[in-house]
Formats: sequence, structure tokens, C-alpha cells
Amino acid sequence: MSRDSELIAYMKAFEASTTHVGACTACQNDQPCTVGAPIHAAFIARQDAWNKRVRAGRKQP
Repeated sequence: MSRDSELIAYMKAFEASTTHVGACTACQNDQPCTVGAPIHAAFIARQDAWNKRVRAGRKQP
């Protein structure tokens, strides 16, 4: 995945997660609902991948 497409996927996952939390009263206080859990997990996975790429580019642990 290119750097641009990885960043776009990360931002889309962030948008999906925040949109869901904003509309779902069950997904408050870090307690995701059954629909929200995979949305939030996808965001966390994309965030972790992006952070790993950035750290590797900086050569930091």
C-alpha cells in the first residue's frame, strides 16, 4: 500500500469511527456496541499501521 493510500485509509477509518460514536449512544465511555466494535478495531489497526510507518521513517523505536 502506498503512503498516500495508507493515510487515506487511516483517515477514512477515523471518520467512520468518530461518525459512529457520534450517532451511537451505546458506544460511549470506551464501551463499543457490537456494530461499533469492528469499526473501532479497524480504526485502531489503521492507526497502528500508520504510526509504525512514521516511526520507521524516523528510525525511532
